[in-house]
Amino acid sequence: MLVAPTFHYMGNYPSFLSLSDFPSGLAYIAASLKRAGHEVYGVNPNNITGYVNAKYMIQDVLTKKIKEVQPELIGLGGLCIDYTFLRDTIAIVRREDSKIPIVLGGQIVSNDAEFIFDDLKPDYAIVGEADNAIVELVNILSNKVQPEPFIMKATTPDLDTLPLPDYEPFGVNEMLDKFSMSTRVLYRYPRPYPRPFSIVTSRSCPFACSFCVHGHERPKYRARSIENVMEEIRVTYEKYNFNILIILDELFAVHKKRMNEFCKALIEGKERFGWDFDWMFQTHANARLDAGSLKLAKEAGCFTFSYGLESASPAVLKSMNKKIKVEQVIEVMDLAREAKIGFGGNLIFGDIAETEETIAESLSFWLRYCGDNFVFLGNLMPYPGSKLFKDIREKGMLPDKKEYYENIDKAAPNMTQMSNGTLTSFLTLIKFLEETWLFVKSAKDVHYELEDSEFCKLWAECPYCGETSMYRVGTVAQKPPPALGLACIHCNRKIKVDVPNGAKVEAIYG
Repeated sequence: MLVAPTFHYMGNYPSFLSLSDFPSGLAYIAASLKRAGHEVYGVNPNNITGYVNAKYMIQDVLTKKIKEVQPELIGLGGLCIDYTFLRDTIAIVRREDSKIPIVLGGQIVSNDAEFIFDDLKPDYAIVGEADNAIVELVNILSNKVQPEPFIMKATTPDLDTLPLPDYEPFGVNEMLDKFSMSTRVLYRYPRPYPRPFSIVTSRSCPFACSFCVHGHERPKYRARSIENVMEEIRVTYEKYNFNILIILDELFAVHKKRMNEFCKALIEGKERFGWDFDWMFQTHANARLDAGSLKLAKEAGCFTFSYGLESASPAVLKSMNKKIKVEQVIEVMDLAREAKIGFGGNLIFGDIAETEETIAESLSFWLRYCGDNFVFLGNLMPYPGSKLFKDIREKGMLPDKKEYYENIDKAAPNMTQMSNGTLTSFLTLIKFLEETWLFVKSAKDVHYELEDSEFCKLWAECPYCGETSMYRVGTVAQKPPPALGLACIHCNRKIKVDVPNGAKVEAIYG
């Protein structure tokens, strides 16, 4: 039985709702186990409402599932930010039936195996990509001999040889139908009735940013063949009829050549099979996207993409080992506007090279170039597995690792040379700018129409292209925010909708 982690955002666990994408890693593991002839049951505790908090929900859902299926093995996994969820889930399983072996995987293990294994005490842990290793482990346990707890090192699989991920055990249809509108703030969907589906077309990353959690022994970057990707799209589109495709890769295309090949294959597939969906991706500035590649992406249905930006200060970019130049980003922003594709990214503050001057550089860039782009502001977190985490640990800034894991989604330590007061003041300002969309242009000719008790329709004219878009937003009883953060469906530029006094609406989009 595989249990999907309740991914959370900005420290929400154990409260509702999760903002996660589909549990792709567990879907791949489920497919590998099924291909090997094993029965697989899934538990996806994300977004099940009606409980005091998510912790009580997990306990109720998990104990009922254990009694129902009587599993011979329970698999868990996640990121370092899922530490408290994994800790609680393991404790629930042990209380319910201490004889059921637990295997733990995911980046939280791969990046800090010995500590996590000793601390959370699963029976087994898998370091690396577990698609094949989980089958080996289950085969060992199938011999009715339960070995002593151990850590297994996974081999890196050829992605084209893996079975297509199987989301059926995790309630994929419910996620498509119910949760896309009620949980998503990460993406601005270009359709008022979205059915978002996600796909992984590559794994790992060839770059080594200081804050990234790949670790020093990360697997080599590999990309699936375009033919293999198109086959998954064909199969899953016929099964789920999605209209939004989210490419989850940390790095979709090392070079624009791969993206162009993908776009051409996608256009051919749409013509041949009648696919009707929009899509998005993220990549690195060194992919060197140009006007031609973005025009082709637009023709293939791309509505937005993002770069790993992180800072607009050359000094901080060097410290982060980003290997990009701000000029590359400015250039592609202009190209995206011309192609009517949205552009996104993040500016994260608090690197060890951060100063008052570097913060000013990034904010000046943001004010000048990002008014109509989805470049979000936040603070840098040193996660286990990253070079940054190792560096500050060596400096004695995080003496108690367990305590850090337990509070990992709280405020980051001050890694800069600035005083705590100065950094806090800047981060307070940055939070205010992010939440208020103070410098974003407002839509015109706005009007609402109640759809039902949960949603209302909203029409707004874009201040840039002049086109009117229709959105669906949730109705709420409490006081609404002063403005809704949206994207023009026609030109994909960032806009806000000022909420009139007395309007009972709240943005699902963030």
